Amino acid sequence: MRILACLTAVTLLAACQPAAESTEGAEGAPQDAPLQAAPPAGPAVEPAPAFVGLWAAEPSWCSNTIGPERPIEVTATEFRGYENTCQITDLTATDTGWTATFVCQAEGAASNEAVSLKADDNRLEVTWIDEGYAVEWRRCPA
Repeated sequence: MRILACLTAVTLLAACQPAAESTEGAEGAPQDAPLQAAPPAGPAVEPAPAFVGLWAAEPSWCSNTIGPERPIEVTATEFRGYENTCQITDLTATDTGWTATFVCQAEGAASNEAVSLKADDNRLEVTWIDEGYAVEWRRCPA
C-alpha cells in the first residue's frame, strides 16, 4: 500500500512539473512542445473595388501608352485619363455600384463632378450625375 501511495505521489509531482521544451519522438518530430499563441490577426484587408484597373473605349487601345487613344487608369483613389486626373473623394457604396466626387484637373481647369460608378469584371460605366451623360469602357487584360 505504501508503494502505491509513493507512486501516486511521484506521479502527481511529475504532473505538476513544467513540460520539457521539446522532446523528439521516434520519427524526429517534436512532441509535447509548449503551445504558442497564434499571432494576433492584423486588420482585415479590403479587396480593391471592382472599378480599379485599366479601361479602354476600344480593345485595341489597351496596348497604347501615349496619346488620346489609350486606356484610363483607375485606382481606389484616382481616375487618370488623357490630359486629366481626378481624385476620387466621398466614395460611397450603393446597391448598384458607387457614388463619388471626382475632384479634377483637366487641361488646366479644376472641377468637382458628382459621378456614379458601375463596374464588373469587364465593364466600367461612369455617369456624370449633374450633366446626365455616361461613358462606358471595357477592362484591359492584365
